[in-house]
Amino acid sequence: MPAEMERPQDPRDLYHACGDDIVAARPVLTGDVYEGVIVTETDGSKREITAMVFEHPCSLRVDGVNLAPRLNVGEVTPVEGAQWNGAFNRMFLPPPFPQANNGVKACAAFFNQAYYVSPERLQAGTRIVCLSPYGINLFLQRWVKHSSRLTVETSKFQEANESPYEEADLIEEWCLEREEDGVKIPEAMAECMDWLRQTLQDGRRRQNLLGDPQTRSTVRRDARARLKDLRRLSR
Repeated sequence: MPAEMERPQDPRDLYHACGDDIVAARPVLTGDVYEGVIVTETDGSKREITAMVFEHPCSLRVDGVNLAPRLNVGEVTPVEGAQWNGAFNRMFLPPPFPQANNGVKACAAFFNQAYYVSPERLQAGTRIVCLSPYGINLFLQRWVKHSSRLTVETSKFQEANESPYEEADLIEEWCLEREEDGVKIPEAMAECMDWLRQTLQDGRRRQNLLGDPQTRSTVRRDARARLKDLRRLSR
């Protein structure tokens, strides 16, 4: 049977964190939404928008740490409601999305209202939402539907992107731990990526093992051990 477009059973399933629940240690990821982003129109004029990051997780960074110099984002605006069975040119953001309140039924990021911004412009704004893996998968499903009219199950996107999803969670946890040792987030993020990319004696890299459900727990165990060693060395 052909795949069907999906919708969340509970809108909260779309979000990893909203508003004040977002921590600065969370790496920028597909589907992140920022308020107060300055974009440049085709006539050269500038305006401020709420923007969702459209870049795929593997395209966001040039070296695993630093964001690419141009990031594709889409404008987020209020809409009448979340019509998940149609309107494939947008990703719906129903409550608890922070801007979907005070009578606003939903907001949406529009694929055909896209801009390129620098990392500096993006991060000069305020991040108000991080999507969950399911939320990113649903975004990708709608993006592909809009671009090709092909429907791909969200489970396929989960299989393809499990590694960067797990990587983002581990980096967030690593950075939070290292903050307690007085290490700044950019330094901790680079430290974690260096550790993940190390080649082990058997020729494998932890970064690849993290994406495999069979070896993921081993990487997390080793990460906890490494963090304990780093804390001991910093004293």
